[in-house]
Amino acid sequence: MIGQLILGILIVCMTAYMHAWALALAMQKLKPISSWARKKPTNFRLSSALGVSVVWVMGAHLLEVGRWAVVLLGLNLFDHLGTAYYFSLVAYTTLGFGDITLPEKWQLLSGLIASNGFLIFGWSTAFQVDFLKQLRP
Repeated sequence: MIGQLILGILIVCMTAYMHAWALALAMQKLKPISSWARKKPTNFRLSSALGVSVVWVMGAHLLEVGRWAVVLLGLNLFDHLGTAYYFSLVAYTTLGFGDITLPEKWQLLSGLIASNGFLIFGWSTAFQVDFLKQLRP
């Protein structure tokens, strides 16, 4: 159990670092599109800018889910990356279908993946709200 907690916390820290990096890069790279949208704030321009930021943040989430999938694959908990990725995505989004589960010995990781996703999605929401505020004239 302690080993799972340590491993899980390490991966949570890694994904938090990945997300911080992705959002810092987004702030830098999205400046031109937000400036473009603010110059002439039409619905199309504002929606486009927000859409690009959503795609950027979603890409970060998909990479973070991939980090979990690689770890689960490395622990030999799944035979295929696709299955590990599917499980990680379902757990990370806190959807938790339950059609695929981890072996009982490793079930604590499921909760850590869900907690990680819950926290990072909240962070992403705050980022999107801030980005939207910047777009408002």
